[in-house]
Amino acid sequence: MPKVIAQGKTIECDSAANLRQILLQNGIDLYNSGAKLINCRGIGSCGTCAIFIEGEVSPANWRQEPHA
Repeated sequence: MPKVIAQGKTIECDSAANLRQILLQNGIDLYNSGAKLINCRGIGSCGTCAIFIEGEVSPANWRQEPHA
């Protein structure tokens, strides 16, 4: 089970989970400063968010809907 570490919190999630939704559900601020008002709301076009991935990553379409 993947672990996400953000803003001092460690969150476990399903491997097919939507990272943006997991962060929001756990009270993690996705944006800072002006990006709180001007961002793409998760469609991947603005470039105001960034992540660092450590470990094995499976190739997946980043626009895929999460598995139910």
